Amino acid sequence: MGRNVLLLYMSIFNKNPKIQTQTQTNEGAVRYLIEEGETPDCILALCSERVRKEAKEMPDGSTRTTLEYFRDSFLPKVHIPAERLVVIEVPDSMDEETQFQAISQLLEKIEKEDTLFVDLSGGMRDVAMLLVTVARCMRDLRYVQTRRVICAELNNNETVVHDRTQLYGLFDFVTAMDAFFSTGTAQKLTRYLRSEGEKDPVLHALLTRINQFSEDLALCRVRKLSNDLNQIAQALKETPKKSQNLTDLFFQMLKDRFSTEFAELLSSGEKALPALVSWCAGHGMYQQALTLLCEQMPEYVCQHLFVQPTPKGWEYLAAQMQNRGKPWVYPLFHFHFCRLTLLQKEYPYTADLRLTRSRDDAEGNMLFGVANDAEMHDYLDMVLASEQLVIDPAIRPQLEQAALLYQRVMQYRNQINHASANDLGLQSERVLPLDTEHIKETLQKITAYLNEIRPLKRNVPQDIEEIPVDAAIPAGTPAR
Repeated sequence: MGRNVLLLYMSIFNKNPKIQTQTQTNEGAVRYLIEEGETPDCILALCSERVRKEAKEMPDGSTRTTLEYFRDSFLPKVHIPAERLVVIEVPDSMDEETQFQAISQLLEKIEKEDTLFVDLSGGMRDVAMLLVTVARCMRDLRYVQTRRVICAELNNNETVVHDRTQLYGLFDFVTAMDAFFSTGTAQKLTRYLRSEGEKDPVLHALLTRINQFSEDLALCRVRKLSNDLNQIAQALKETPKKSQNLTDLFFQMLKDRFSTEFAELLSSGEKALPALVSWCAGHGMYQQALTLLCEQMPEYVCQHLFVQPTPKGWEYLAAQMQNRGKPWVYPLFHFHFCRLTLLQKEYPYTADLRLTRSRDDAEGNMLFGVANDAEMHDYLDMVLASEQLVIDPAIRPQLEQAALLYQRVMQYRNQINHASANDLGLQSERVLPLDTEHIKETLQKITAYLNEIRPLKRNVPQDIEEIPVDAAIPAGTPAR
């Protein structure tokens, strides 16, 4: 069972002869917590040298230090045992070194299941930041939650306590925003919004849409992303209510930031693939970017560059059972443009071009290898001569580049999905370096390439019957 732990910097008592009933400011914070049913089980008090050593005339007529008064007079009045007060000695003025020492001592005395309460009533201008820093450290390192942040001030004969917990909660909001804009996940934003109660329904709808986009992207549900983006676009058109407080103002700013964040994606329409890949790469979501390219790059390329199987080539693709019901563009790319490394040596492979896991062949590198420019050119010569493919001759350089880039997509996915400790040590000019820097560089090249071919339109040569890009292969059935 955790404790209620109150953090405070003890204010020095200064008697004002104009005020009959006087109090020390931290007293008001303690009384407030008791009234709220949250009596501290432990009070961690930063106590300056003046608080510990300088004697003052107290309200009860005695002369003693502020620390002695707080511990021996005030705490008994509110039925808190004196031993619950833990004194952490600090100088009257703290530099960075003494601040670090104070933070270290506070962190040492806070346990994992504790609940924090922070009193910002006393101390110099930097003390509030110090106490908030401790609270945030405990939250992120030990999952210790801060329930209340309060401050007290003397107003004539009364101590007025202000609860600033909601203001402190904006740190969670900022953290949640950072989580999305750095990693692409909106769960923390949604969780924060729910914890704050019912807010603007427009903002609820926006966060729900964005969270769905993030979830589909994280789970590589790539075919749902276009609809997700459309839903976000609709949510961004709605107008939230007028800001009533600071939280609502932040949500308005958040909505504006989302409009900026998704501007390129939303403006891409049906050609959003380059923007999505760039967005994923920018958020470190490399597996998602590779999955997007694996599933959507063949169709995207074939929408801009004319390449398709001949009737002979279609019959071969249709004869492979694994192609049943798939749009022809994916089997074409997978068969023709991901098989090239298999053709460099006499090498046994299965009917659907899956490699064996034997390490006796090509020193185990064959599974992860890619072709070079010359090999790609020679291969395309061969399949054109054998009447397996037909292309628009004008776009052959762009098509060869697409094939080489797609090879890299598939081979990076193979390495990430199937690499073992031995695979990571492979060294070969055919094996792509498996690290985030090279993956990101590859994704940037592919994004630039996709944007480069985006203005192109599919030019069907004369006397060629065009196969729609989305046409599916009925397995075992000839095309014509």
